[in-house]
Amino acid sequence: MHNAKIILGTAQFGMDYGINNKNGKISKLNIFEILDYAFSIGINELDTASSYGDSENVIGEYLNYYPNKRFIITTKVNDLKISLEKQVYNSLENLKIKKIDKLFFHSYDIYRHFENEIKDFYQKYKGLLFDELGVSIYTNYEIENLLNDPFIDRIQLPFNLFDNFNKRGIYLEKLHLNNKKIDARSIFLQGLFFRNTFDLPNNLIPLKKDLKGLKKLSEEYRIGFNSIAIGYVNSFKIFDKILIGVDSLEQLQKNLKCFSNKLPKKLIKKLNSIEIKNEELLNPSKW
Repeated sequence: MHNAKIILGTAQFGMDYGINNKNGKISKLNIFEILDYAFSIGINELDTASSYGDSENVIGEYLNYYPNKRFIITTKVNDLKISLEKQVYNSLENLKIKKIDKLFFHSYDIYRHFENEIKDFYQKYKGLLFDELGVSIYTNYEIENLLNDPFIDRIQLPFNLFDNFNKRGIYLEKLHLNNKKIDARSIFLQGLFFRNTFDLPNNLIPLKKDLKGLKKLSEEYRIGFNSIAIGYVNSFKIFDKILIGVDSLEQLQKNLKCFSNKLPKKLIKKLNSIEIKNEELLNPSKW
């Protein structure tokens, strides 16, 4: 896989993030090492948000310090009380850049809040303050309601071993037919797939059986969880980009090796058949 298809998630640059994150927020020194390495191997896109602690500021500091290292920047608006323009200008100031490549509404609810302003905002500022406008979503209902919005260029959605083709397939095709670009996120479900099943929070115990099923498949095919999780998402060519979070440089390097592994078709078929009926278990914001 070409590294330019990878988006580097930076939530951990600004806060403790992820159900299985033992290291907490990454130090500035380590962030700069990660960004140096990512740039050197052709990962040229960063995903951040104004709500990710000081992630925007740290990225801005790096970009200011290394002006020749040009990254494609995705960030997100998420404040209902501040105008879209003000939020964008705040992010531009934090990131120390003149234009955001991909500007997202951080949720469908935020998109709906600003819905009546989007047409004017898009026509006035596209190409000046941002190049593409998108929405980060959770549900198929939200996808259905965004299909025909001519001002939404991209959709960022969760896609993983549980939030899988069985659940998303039809809607991915609908997005594609409506010329929406699609980015996959939450491919590790915030690290849940690596959590010991004996150490699950009470609210996630209903997933224990399915997590054990994944472990059994991993053992049966002799393929590690990282390779299964990454290989599964990467087997679907419909995604324009795949977002991976990172806790450390070593973790990034380990995960990148998995992108070159192709999963057996029989395994993909078994993974496609997984069905989690309680959708709230797949939404980390509900945890």
